[in-house]
Amino acid sequence: MPDGREVDQAALLDVAKDEDRARSLLRALRTLGTGPDPKLREMARGVLRGDLTAEQAFTDPEYTAALFSGADKVRRAGERRSDAEAREAREAGERFGEWQQARRTEEEREDQGTAQPDTAPGTDPGQQPAGPWRHSGPGGVGGPGALGGPRPAGPFGHR
Repeated sequence: MPDGREVDQAALLDVAKDEDRARSLLRALRTLGTGPDPKLREMARGVLRGDLTAEQAFTDPEYTAALFSGADKVRRAGERRSDAEAREAREAGERFGEWQQARRTEEEREDQGTAQPDTAPGTDPGQQPAGPWRHSGPGGVGGPGALGGPRPAGPFGHR
């Protein structure tokens, strides 16, 4: 915000009901506050400044109409997807779910002190495991900085 004031996520708990949703709502408001729709920018900036409560914003007819208009655009774009695009999105979602489960299992093992290496037998232990979005087929993309590619180690080593 121009003057630097911004509400914290605790101010959003009346609408969000829990900390995770409040954090998500705060991120969404920040995104809307810089987005292309002037009505949604006005609403988001008002809530972020504290000039407007989230409840007031979400029950105001003008702001509600702007929110639903944006949601309708997203719905229509989804309907225009080809069958191949829809299948790719479903498969990516499935891979992501499998990856999340593998990470949870790995973290549970680490918490119990029985961590096993991420590599399968016969693979290079120096190679990073593929993430859920990495395309590993011929001509696939990846590499440092690429989506799903290996990341350089941070100050605390590889995760």
